[in-house]
Amino acid sequence: MKTRNLFRGLFLINFAITLGFGIADAFFSMYVFSLGARGLLLGLPLVFYSLSKVLFSPFMGAWSDRIGRRKIAAISLGLYLFVSVCYFFTTSLPLITVLRLLQGIGCAMFRPVVVSLVSDCSSARKRATVMGTFDMSFYGALSVGPVIGGILKDLWGFRGIFATLALLCILALAVALVCIPAQRVAPRQRGPGEGGRFRDILDVTRHSTLRGLLAFIFGRACGISLLGAFLPIMLTTRLGLNGTRTGLVMASTSLVMTLLLRPVGMLSDRAPRRSLVAAGGTIVSLLYFLIPMAGGFSQILALGVGIGLFSVLSQPASTALLVEEGSRHGMGVTVGTFNAVLNLGFVSGPLLGAGLQNTLGLTAVFYAAGIMGLGAVALFIKHISAEGGHAKQDMGQAEVRF
Repeated sequence: MKTRNLFRGLFLINFAITLGFGIADAFFSMYVFSLGARGLLLGLPLVFYSLSKVLFSPFMGAWSDRIGRRKIAAISLGLYLFVSVCYFFTTSLPLITVLRLLQGIGCAMFRPVVVSLVSDCSSARKRATVMGTFDMSFYGALSVGPVIGGILKDLWGFRGIFATLALLCILALAVALVCIPAQRVAPRQRGPGEGGRFRDILDVTRHSTLRGLLAFIFGRACGISLLGAFLPIMLTTRLGLNGTRTGLVMASTSLVMTLLLRPVGMLSDRAPRRSLVAAGGTIVSLLYFLIPMAGGFSQILALGVGIGLFSVLSQPASTALLVEEGSRHGMGVTVGTFNAVLNLGFVSGPLLGAGLQNTLGLTAVFYAAGIMGLGAVALFIKHISAEGGHAKQDMGQAEVRF
């Protein structure tokens, strides 16, 4: 019962935080533009937010392994609340830039500790089911966030958006203080990477399966960010879709993933997880190649649904594999390193796409997403095969010693 209550509390916390910042971030660039930000001042808050997540995630994850998850959860949610309240009261562009940096640090704390706590709620036999169910709190909030944000902006402007964000942060912090126990596991000997030193963090990335997961998530993040940045341009300029149809296409992927995360998680507990990751990543990458060939709304909508369908095939399986690696090498630092690479992909994708669009045109952007996705899957397969080979070698040596 305690484990179930903890899971429900974490689900609500993750939903509230994702919804709040999904509402705010969807209109953030519009907000700073309305304050007069142009050029560097328009881009700096976005860059600082992304870079802070890349740089701080491994260290914050390692820190959570050292000082305790409840403390880190409270600090991260308190930082989120501080940032949201400051957004409500300030219109200073330099201060807003600093707040985005703090928001990124809060995110670098939040995700590793939440995944660590959710992993405590699951057994190895049902790990993918639990993680898939939990991820519904993220994708569900991500799907409805921009819609709610648009309604709030029309009714009460940006102050209504930031007030809602602050209320959701207060709710998440209150639930965390009630539901997250002070200590879930007995103290144990510090594992690799849990000291928080840069050398220790690098040691964690030397394991083949984790390297494969890092390669996979980097390629996937690049594809997601390329799709999010350049698909709307194609939908409006090349296909001539109106705002409603463009929104439907953009929301279709997240909606499909939200609906299928739990059943696919159950499948991932019965089928080989590595095969599901490889199959899902490969098919999604091939679908990227078909995007420039779509001739109308129905075709591009079908591709959006297909991308969501096969993205969800790899999502619970890859998360379950990540949790397995975390249980071996330190949960916080493993998830933190994973999130750092994920956000590095989110930064790298649009930069690459902008260069390709200027030199080779819009079609090349989607071909690049497909090529990077296939390359990431190939690296994933290579590294997990190497891990399997090492395991067999270790078993053989053990038999000889016996």
